[in-house]
Amino acid sequence: YFSEDPILSGKMAAAQIRGARSKGVMTFVKHFAVNEQETSRTGIATWLTEQALREIYLRPFELAVKEGETLAMMSSFNRIGTRWTGGDYRLLTEILRNEWGFKGMVVCDYFVNNQIADPRQMIYAGGDLHLMAVSATWFKPSAGSATDITILRNAAKNILYAVSNSNIIDYDVIGYRLAGWKVVMIIIDAVVVAGIALWGFL
Repeated sequence: YFSEDPILSGKMAAAQIRGARSKGVMTFVKHFAVNEQETSRTGIATWLTEQALREIYLRPFELAVKEGETLAMMSSFNRIGTRWTGGDYRLLTEILRNEWGFKGMVVCDYFVNNQIADPRQMIYAGGDLHLMAVSATWFKPSAGSATDITILRNAAKNILYAVSNSNIIDYDVIGYRLAGWKVVMIIIDAVVVAGIALWGFL
């Protein structure tokens, strides 16, 4: 929670995300959305107008996506109206992905003994990772359902997109200098190759 002002929060978040991304770091922006308290936030249900939602509560996240180009988002415990945010298609797909152009992954917040965090609802809403699901509770797709398989494929694509655009798969950390011994070995290799080429020429 950077500030009480949505524009200031969004600008600060976007700058921090850009700084992290310049080094190949993936940032999970949380908690999306209307999660404005820590006390008893698991079961809270917030009622508000769409105008208030968009102007106050979604604006920082919109700036984080559009200006910061974050690769990852974490949904929240709470409900907007009666709908759990981690399983809200309107929030995760219609607004986040379709309106704002977000291409990364969405993970839901951590749940302990809470029945509202349904993995099936989450993945159909546009979430990709369930932070608490174990094999006994994870979404089990039907082998005969093309929709289930397509939904899982989309989730895998979103996760792989975010990971492949971070430094997780890079050999070296982006933007940092090579270790001294690596520089020395590169110079030695170059001298040896040049020497062999010269010897072959002569």
